[in-house]
Amino acid sequence: MIPKSLRYWYRSAFKLLVLIVLLLGVFFRFVALAERPYWHDEVYTLLRASGHTIAEITTQFFNGQLIDRSDLLQFQQITPEKTWLDMIRSLIVEEPHRVPLYCAIVRFWMQTFGNDVAALRALSALFSLCVFPALYWLCIERFAQPLTAWIAMLLLAVSPFHVYYAQEVREYAFWTVTLLVMFAALLRAIRVQTKAAWSLYGLSIAVSLYTMLLSIPLVISHAFYSNKNRRALFWGCSLSIPWLIIVALNLSQAQRMNAWMSRSIPIQALIGDWITNFQFVFLTENLTGRFNLVFASASVLLVFLSIKSLIQHSPKAVWSFVLLLIVPLVLCIALPDLVLGGLRSTNSRYFVPTYLGIQIAVAHWLATRIQSGSHRAYWKFVLLAILTAGVLSCSAQIFQNQISDDKTIAELINRTSNAIVISNEVSDQGGGTIGDILALSHLVRSETRFQLVIQPQVPIIPNQSNIYVYKPLNYLQQTLQQSYQLQPIYKQQLFRLLPK
Repeated sequence: MIPKSLRYWYRSAFKLLVLIVLLLGVFFRFVALAERPYWHDEVYTLLRASGHTIAEITTQFFNGQLIDRSDLLQFQQITPEKTWLDMIRSLIVEEPHRVPLYCAIVRFWMQTFGNDVAALRALSALFSLCVFPALYWLCIERFAQPLTAWIAMLLLAVSPFHVYYAQEVREYAFWTVTLLVMFAALLRAIRVQTKAAWSLYGLSIAVSLYTMLLSIPLVISHAFYSNKNRRALFWGCSLSIPWLIIVALNLSQAQRMNAWMSRSIPIQALIGDWITNFQFVFLTENLTGRFNLVFASASVLLVFLSIKSLIQHSPKAVWSFVLLLIVPLVLCIALPDLVLGGLRSTNSRYFVPTYLGIQIAVAHWLATRIQSGSHRAYWKFVLLAILTAGVLSCSAQIFQNQISDDKTIAELINRTSNAIVISNEVSDQGGGTIGDILALSHLVRSETRFQLVIQPQVPIIPNQSNIYVYKPLNYLQQTLQQSYQLQPIYKQQLFRLLPK
């Protein structure tokens, strides 16, 4: 029997732990938002929200003429010439697989606060804060156990995976919120059986589907969980039919944009990426060698024991619900890669619901052990160790995020005044370096100019000494080497063009 005074001390210590970890989680999401430069995918978000297309950029600028840095930046900004309809059109004609809700929110945010990198990343960070109440609601609805909810929030607060995507101008933080609300709304609707609750659930389905099409397998799984939700499920899905028709009509374009996902990689490399991504939920992914194997094995064991305990000691309605988060995207993405080949599953961001389910399972396992199991002090130590690993990982991530190839390349280019950057693209529809070129335009000096071409074009080289070649395709590199020296400066990504 634990003395009353000691129980009070434990409760006070746990409340302090919750407060400290949650505050650290908020800090990690908002610190150094502008230090990590935009990368390829993020500038595509700016491009779509601004209502521009890749074809417009290539037609106007990829012709071998010298253009200013500002010419590239204008395609990543809100202008009066481009309307909300242009934003929708941009997605339809070039990325129909990307649904428009998040881009619409980003466009509104850009109109209100501008397109400064810190301002735009703050939007994702704010969405990531909304994850906490949504996760708490889901855990209370499913487990009716506050300790599970609090531990789940703590795990998510200092998860390096969630912190990383809370600082990216992409839809993943917002998608996380929509998923948690959708699953919690389903449980509440089943519990209270009111029209308002079912309406909220149906609306949450539509919002999630208009955020990411990868919500489709999860929505389908709900039909197998309960037969009481069919009507709400139907009308929630029906709201997304217009965009699904657009995807069907433009399927070839969607397939072309995602053709890179079909490239095969060795199975051992595929599984290695799975392990690295899996570990990223709890610990930084930049560990190497023996340490990586040790921590990855510990993470796998932790999750295995958590899911095993959940299935063995919980009613079917409880554990099957958690598996609805974990399993669908594993079956839809990872399994096809394993059987048919491909590298879709190497992208950890596609497994947001899987990782949420895993964290909930771990939180329930630890809460159960701490509350009713033996060796309570041991399980509290395990929880503290996991949280400490997360805090250290997120702290290291602050500095790792400031290191990037493009940032180093821009610093090298910026050493020269009035530099010219030559680069190229595979076709007028992109598919190669255009995202990297747009990202680089944010980092180089204002007087820097670009000279861009589409394969197999070769630019007429100006008679200047401050010329760089950025990520040249093989044809361009070989052609330039016939008349010039290409001096490698950085990782075969940046060359200095010198006379022979």
